[in-house]
Amino acid sequence: MDDSTEHGATAATTQVSRLDFDIEWPPKHAAAYLVDGAAPVLIDCGDPQERAETTIRDGLAETGNAPEDVAAVVVTHPHSDHIGQVPLMREAGATVYAPRPVLEQLERDEEDLAEGVRDVGRSAGYRGEAIEREVERAQSSLRRNRRLLAPDDAVAFEFGEPFSVAGGEFEAVHTPGHQIHHAGLLTDLDGERVLFSGDALIEPFRPGAIHVGIDYGAYDAVDAFHRSMDRLEGRSVDRVYPGHGPVFTGYDGAIESTRAALEALTGDTFEAVTGVGPATPMEITRYRSGEVRYPAQLLDTLGALGTLEGRGRIQYKERDGVRYYSVMKASP
Repeated sequence: MDDSTEHGATAATTQVSRLDFDIEWPPKHAAAYLVDGAAPVLIDCGDPQERAETTIRDGLAETGNAPEDVAAVVVTHPHSDHIGQVPLMREAGATVYAPRPVLEQLERDEEDLAEGVRDVGRSAGYRGEAIEREVERAQSSLRRNRRLLAPDDAVAFEFGEPFSVAGGEFEAVHTPGHQIHHAGLLTDLDGERVLFSGDALIEPFRPGAIHVGIDYGAYDAVDAFHRSMDRLEGRSVDRVYPGHGPVFTGYDGAIESTRAALEALTGDTFEAVTGVGPATPMEITRYRSGEVRYPAQLLDTLGALGTLEGRGRIQYKERDGVRYYSVMKASP
């Protein structure tokens, strides 16, 4: 557990305590935050591993709390490293809050999901058994997330509308790109306007444009991320509590650097299409990144390709469901 004052915060923010969870994939950690008070509220909930239960119990104990003392859990987005200990907290008596579209997404028919994964996976260059592995991965993730964040046992909140949690008030900003139904949570704490940004806004690096995973909508990921920055821009925020990386105060700078990183991804992808096209998204990803070790590398490419196509810079021809991208030739 890490108190926010260790990251340069003032005494005004000492009521927010950070719980850091070790995870197996980059960036190797995930954060949850306890907003302490008469009715403590936990923002996000760590990963599902057994060690994460120890982390959450020990972190709460350092603040003088136990799971039974937490009144509510508010979820920013349904990735396993942020909802993993929801069952523990729910069983301890906490009320769980999540965006309404997230809860609806968890009710999705598995065969409909399989169809989306097969169509988009084939378009990206997956073949044969590789497609079916992605189908199984997606369906398994859906079943796991449905178990962790049980839709019937959660309270839905709406984007763009204030909602009350344990005597406090939050505003949920729809911030897709990293996850299609992601919520940034704005609230006032001891004279500061703060944002619990989840994985939508992180200061040291750009979160992956995972959006929907390999599914319908994957090619919209980068455009969606830009829309998130549009929604965040222009707001007055004093401090940001992200799902990864340190707590920070440079809100406007983080938005600017995220936009710049998205443009760099788009530019790198255009250079890759120029260098290797006509090529499948998988071939373009290998050209751009080398070995494809994580799905996020391909998903970044899919989102960038969608943005480049929308800007009229590239085009694709489809053969047997596979997309082959090339640079758009200028008109004579």
